Amino acid sequence: MSPKLAHFLPRSLCFLTPVMATAVGGGRLDETSSGTTTVLGWRRAAAEARARMSAEEYLSAHDVRGVLLNALRHVQRACAGDADTVRHIEAAAEYFHSVATARHVVGMSFQEVTATARDVAAFHVNARRVLQAMGSELKNATAPAEDWHEILLLLCPDLPFGVTRLAVRAACEDDRDLENAEASAAALAPALRVAVERWRFLRRALADAFAGHTRTPRDAERCLETLTYVNGFAETTDDSDATPEFLTCVRESFAAATKPTKTNEAETNEATHDAFAVAMCRHPRLRADATRACEAAARRAEAAEAAAAACDTG
Repeated sequence: MSPKLAHFLPRSLCFLTPVMATAVGGGRLDETSSGTTTVLGWRRAAAEARARMSAEEYLSAHDVRGVLLNALRHVQRACAGDADTVRHIEAAAEYFHSVATARHVVGMSFQEVTATARDVAAFHVNARRVLQAMGSELKNATAPAEDWHEILLLLCPDLPFGVTRLAVRAACEDDRDLENAEASAAALAPALRVAVERWRFLRRALADAFAGHTRTPRDAERCLETLTYVNGFAETTDDSDATPEFLTCVRESFAAATKPTKTNEAETNEATHDAFAVAMCRHPRLRADATRACEAAARRAEAAEAAAAACDTG
């Protein structure tokens, strides 16, 4: 790690110590202004959507069974051989508090972190905490993907390096030398959110549409047709990678990544997977959606921490 990041690391990440003590692992947005009207409208729509859910739909949408199962796993690990019923209740409360404050995902594998929308948002909250702390120390200083990745591994020990590298490239304003791209903490945050959320889709796109080649130009229209067919975009779906809105983002990302190429026969529009992935992480709609979810989770976490602090002082 470069000295400029290593120097600030202990102070910037000191909050991770209590986080890691409570993290147990093993468990498993349109771009608009941030005005009050927009926030209240979004909350009202979310509340109305919840009200229309059946009990079974609510359990599934919020992964309530998964949370309860993980709480039981934590109690089993924390209280093995302990016959004190009160201690069992305290251990369960510890886990529920870690979920409420979004700290339960620290130390979890990437597969677990990306298993549910709640866990993805919780990862973003913790990454936000880290990057904000580093940003306040480093100001606008930039660092390469290797340095940022070492820091993010403290949150997710098997975070793919490709995720961090993609986020740094998308955050870099100079496209002339993306191999040596650097990014500031503030610029990295929104790109990282999209890279994490869409990593699985981008890996599928690499295999299905780009034949596993990251830098080989491919016919953009054919790639888009392949992705449309393989992902089965539909009007109503629970898969966030298969909605018409996401398809629009995919099309616009292809358009941004496409370059005209002249051959002996005709002119074709081609794109590489690397360019397409960077364009996806720069897409304003995808960034706005991911940021909105992160900020909502951060507000809930802050409220939970404030409530716990009030109980402790009371």
